[in-house]
Amino acid sequence: MKEPEMVFVQGGEFYMGNDYAPGLSAQDEKPEHKVKVSDFYIGKYEVTFDEYDLFCEATGYPKPDDGGFGRGKHPVINVSWYGAIKYCNWLSSMFHLDKVYEFSEDSLGMVINKVNWDANGYRLPTEAEWEFAARGGVESKGFPYPGSANLDEVAWYDANSGAKTHEVGLKKPNELGLYDMLGNAFEWCWDYYDAKYYANSPESDPRGPASGHERVYRGGSFKSPKEYMRITKRYHFMPNKPQGTIGFRLARTKK
Repeated sequence: MKEPEMVFVQGGEFYMGNDYAPGLSAQDEKPEHKVKVSDFYIGKYEVTFDEYDLFCEATGYPKPDDGGFGRGKHPVINVSWYGAIKYCNWLSSMFHLDKVYEFSEDSLGMVINKVNWDANGYRLPTEAEWEFAARGGVESKGFPYPGSANLDEVAWYDANSGAKTHEVGLKKPNELGLYDMLGNAFEWCWDYYDAKYYANSPESDPRGPASGHERVYRGGSFKSPKEYMRITKRYHFMPNKPQGTIGFRLARTKK
């Protein structure tokens, strides 16, 4: 097993959110607010079935359904937020890294007891890290989509996907060399969801509300219409439930 390909993201400041996103469903993208993000690493690609299946085989965790789209280098889907957290910890242990998450489980699900943000192991990106990386970080050229003004160049979405996922890395990367930041599979983030969080978000390394019920996911999917394919578009779902369009991408704290 080889380590995932990670891309270094130099920290910087940006305006997170979108004051001009249309419709009532976009109110949670407002207000635009200045955020400072520290250096971190993020996965060059979405986690694939090849990678996630190794975890399942090693731990006995149930393999997720591929929806008939194919496994291999297709982005993993039907993974709950809990399943993503477990994968992060397992991968950290595989490469003798410090685990980021301490959790316990009971009949009601998973409880995160502690998060060590200074650990050098694998984790989910925060919502702010995800958006900063999707925009191209300090290398951003201000494109409306990750690395392009042409959505078809960079994303699999409802108009070009054939209603299925595709192998990762087939479209053009963004300014940081990241693939599929929009489209293909949605991607879980660390943060709890709060529609009004942006109005109270800390400026430096925000990590979402301290508590909540649903977790944020980002990035659009192979089923998403063009009008929803915004870098700033926010989504939320229960962490214990897998969904046929949601996968994830890894992150690591810069040590």
